[in-house]
Amino acid sequence: MRLMIFAVSLLAATPAVATEWIYCGDSADKVSIGVLAGSFEFLNISAQTLRVGTEQWSSGETYGPGKPLGIAQAYEDAGQLLLDLSSDGETVAELRVYMADEGENYVQGGVLRVPGRGAWVVSCEGP
Repeated sequence: MRLMIFAVSLLAATPAVATEWIYCGDSADKVSIGVLAGSFEFLNISAQTLRVGTEQWSSGETYGPGKPLGIAQAYEDAGQLLLDLSSDGETVAELRVYMADEGENYVQGGVLRVPGRGAWVVSCEGP
């Protein structure tokens, strides 16, 4: 009986999936975007924030003030993260991040485009 309980518990166990924030922003601190992401077999985004000047968007009050914000589409592989955010059915941000590593060096950077407001080169920190 103990062996059977142990076997069932092993089958029910799933690997832990870490979720961490990825923050991107421009050098002048005009814009910032935060994405709470985790992945195992696919990208899973739990929350997001966006700031352009004094305007703010957030996926929930827990994550900050602002207009509602959601995921329109997202894609990630070993070298890039492509993310479109929406509010009230319209695309409000397009983030394109590229990752590279060489030896001990790891970098993330790309472009944040906010239709009607501008586009910025951003550097990113996070997992």
